[in-house]
Amino acid sequence: MARASPRTLNLDPNRRAIEQSWTLVGARRGRIWYARRVYHHRGSVTSVRFDGLAVLRREEVRGDVLGFFHTHPDGPPRPSARDVRTMRAWCSSFGKPLLCVIASPEGLAGFRFDGGEGKSSGGLPLATIEVFPRGVVIGVEADGG
Repeated sequence: MARASPRTLNLDPNRRAIEQSWTLVGARRGRIWYARRVYHHRGSVTSVRFDGLAVLRREEVRGDVLGFFHTHPDGPPRPSARDVRTMRAWCSSFGKPLLCVIASPEGLAGFRFDGGEGKSSGGLPLATIEVFPRGVVIGVEADGG
């Protein structure tokens, strides 16, 4: 599991742990996802909202929405039941696979969602996911993913 420092994620370790979210925009080239985080939002300890209309507009105008990045400050870096429902709905709306990247104290993990009810409906784990300065996120799918 990848690690990301609070500094790289732009998280303030002196603040009370709350969920935060970003929209991921960029491009996918085969198994490699190149993204950057935009539209930052802060939530509560257990949930976070984001501007769905801004995300829809971005996809309609630029077609470059790759998914969503959010934190689980008190939980593991894997999709919750709510995350799974949300990702499936967005995949269905956009008609394409999307990423769900989750940062927690346990590490950083990325999952590809295809939107269906099949094998990958809970998200296929990426082989690696890294966060770089300036909000850059790069993920690589496993062979055969």
